[in-house]
Amino acid sequence: MNKKIITGLALTKKITLMAAVAAALTFQSCGDNDPSPRIKDAQQETVYETTQGVITEVEEVEPGNDYKIIDERLIDDKDKSIAIVHTLEGTTDTLSLRKMKNDESSYSRHSGLRSILYYSLAASFFNRSLRNVTPNQSNYKNASAYNKSTGLKNDLRSSATSRRVSVPGKSSRGYGSGKSFRSFGG
Repeated sequence: MNKKIITGLALTKKITLMAAVAAALTFQSCGDNDPSPRIKDAQQETVYETTQGVITEVEEVEPGNDYKIIDERLIDDKDKSIAIVHTLEGTTDTLSLRKMKNDESSYSRHSGLRSILYYSLAASFFNRSLRNVTPNQSNYKNASAYNKSTGLKNDLRSSATSRRVSVPGKSSRGYGSGKSFRSFGG
């Protein structure tokens, strides 16, 4: 009987200790009453969204999913953006960027092509922000195709619409970045 009382007291102490730890963690994680990013830390940022579309012409350089960009051109209607693909077999396919963006089954079928397009002017169709459009020289067949696309990026930017948005400030991003008793620094 004495052993049962000791076991019961030990269990009660463990439960009480676990409850105290849980309460302490709950109070600590609250920090302040508002879980959203602090407005006082918000920063204004300009976001550019393209209004023009792009025709990106690529050629398959090795069987499978290895492509290089040979040319890019801007067009007036963003919704008519396409990729023209020249295959090693001598065929030419025309793919709608809208369809590629919305059709998940085309992702696996054209994964190599998508990775090339994400680092070309066609990225302006997939990304909402023009800031994320950065041609990568290794994806282009030659320097003149890359230089042309880099110049066209400036044309895309000059015709883009801009708007100001509030984004969380640097001090409110990530764990432990705000000032609280939970972290050091911040």
